Amino acid sequence: MKRTLCWMLILGLVISLGMLGCAKKEKELKIGIITPLTGDVASWGEMQRNATELALEKVKDLKIKVIFEDDQATPKIGLNAFNKLVAIDKVPIVVGSPASNVTLTIAPVANEKKTILLSSGSTATEVGKAGPYIFRIMPSDEVQSSIMADWASQLDYKKIAIVYVENSWGRGLMEGFKNDFLRKAGQILTIQSTEQDTTDYRGQLLKIKVANPDAIYAPLYTKGAGLMIKQARELGLKQQILGADVYGAPELITAGGSAVNGVLYTTFSEYHGPEYQEFASRYKEKYGKTPETYTTYCYDAFMIAVEAIRRISKGADINGPNIRAELLKINNYRGVTGVTSFNGMNSASGKTFDKMTVIDDSFRPYKSSTK
Repeated sequence: MKRTLCWMLILGLVISLGMLGCAKKEKELKIGIITPLTGDVASWGEMQRNATELALEKVKDLKIKVIFEDDQATPKIGLNAFNKLVAIDKVPIVVGSPASNVTLTIAPVANEKKTILLSSGSTATEVGKAGPYIFRIMPSDEVQSSIMADWASQLDYKKIAIVYVENSWGRGLMEGFKNDFLRKAGQILTIQSTEQDTTDYRGQLLKIKVANPDAIYAPLYTKGAGLMIKQARELGLKQQILGADVYGAPELITAGGSAVNGVLYTTFSEYHGPEYQEFASRYKEKYGKTPETYTTYCYDAFMIAVEAIRRISKGADINGPNIRAELLKINNYRGVTGVTSFNGMNSASGKTFDKMTVIDDSFRPYKSSTK
């Protein structure tokens, strides 16, 4: 009898310890990241990876597994990456992609699967209408193209030529700029399109040379923009080049060299408050450099994804619909890019674009004295 009682006590102790161990075991949360880790704009992926690593250092209350997938800023590759994250890794939310054409290709599947796609860089106007599970934390290209049209007009450029990449991002910027500039009594002399993987722009540039504009508006991806500008200077085109948000990445200078000095472009607005200062200090300590503007948006996108997960009621499933409900409620979230609010909308409000230039092979805020 004593023996039986002893074994029962031992068995009870084992079961209790087992239950205690299970109670203490923290459930692992999975977040997918889709970004170009290789290819012509691999620096975007590096920024996303660095920002995510720093974000994870801040998240102490949740056990998170991040799964990176390379989209090479290419729609088909991005869609395959998303399908893998959803079908195999079972993630409820994906942060990315920065490329609008990738985001828009993924959108129908994300909406069907009820999986959140939260972009840190897709500015195309169409992204704001891509469906209930597609979110972004930066302003639309409608804002960006309008700022550039105003800027060109203020600089007294009357006649503009446009060369753009033929996809949702480039087409949206081209159309927005054209319409705004025409309303300001400007003239568009010629519009030339290119493919994303174009490396030779001489055909388009020769047509622009014949048109003889005051300036050239060129919403092209970073490496392509650098190559185009270099080729333009080689052909004797000395006109001012006007660019867009992706110009603020290293590939512009590595592809274009000194030819890109003097370029004017718009990019996501910078914030220099205490949240940014703390982040920039940690970033410089870890990576030995000041964070690029896009890096800060990558960081906030990831932290906002975590914040939405945190807000889900205890015991409720961490799934796409529940994360979506919490994202829509986010209001006045203070991050390293400033204040982010969704307020029931899928595109965050309260952000704009800054004016930038390239001087001595470095990206700097534009001042009227630099023109």
